[in-house]
Amino acid sequence: MKHYMDPGSGSCRRVSAVAQHLGIELEDIFVNLLKGEHRAPGFLKLNPGGKVPTLVDGDLTLTEADVIMVHFAESVPETALWPQGPARREAQRWIAWAAEHFRQGPPMLVEELYLKRFMGAPTDDSRVAEGRRRIELFAPLLDARLIGRDFVIGAAPTLADFALAAPLSHMTRAKLPFEPYANILAWNARLNEIPAWRDAGARLRDRMAQAEDAAGLRFDE
Repeated sequence: MKHYMDPGSGSCRRVSAVAQHLGIELEDIFVNLLKGEHRAPGFLKLNPGGKVPTLVDGDLTLTEADVIMVHFAESVPETALWPQGPARREAQRWIAWAAEHFRQGPPMLVEELYLKRFMGAPTDDSRVAEGRRRIELFAPLLDARLIGRDFVIGAAPTLADFALAAPLSHMTRAKLPFEPYANILAWNARLNEIPAWRDAGARLRDRMAQAEDAAGLRFDE
């Protein structure tokens, strides 16, 4: 399977982590987002939306990280990442909630407070305010859900956890305001004890550190 990706992307992180966790081998094909390679004509023929991750599995081309994660989970006989019965419906609900609500605010702040520095572009204060507003609106709901739970559905991680945690991948660099949410921070720490998630996170950090060095930037300035 060919995985068109940039390891600095939180969404690519979750696809890579799920594949590693399930023992699925991928051929990673680097698409440099910081150089705009996702807008190159050749890549747009593969994915007209110009987004990574994109997966090619034989004659099947899949876009959207949530869909790719489910494709992986359904390609193995059985996995706790994609439980059966009511637990699966709960996982699907939280995956949808992540896409519709929770993953909206953090990417705004990542783009405005971090990624725009690579482009030398000015920060849009209105988008920063909106990103913070969305975090303040939705983070308390996830924080409450995690009271008394190790993971979102129960004692073991599911695809929902990876879908929800992906936007926290740049939490330090973009200074995402999650300090008030102790349950989210503890849950994120537990996820980082899972080898596949931790390894993909290390690749993400290495990728961005190299990009910062190349651009002469320091994220903590």
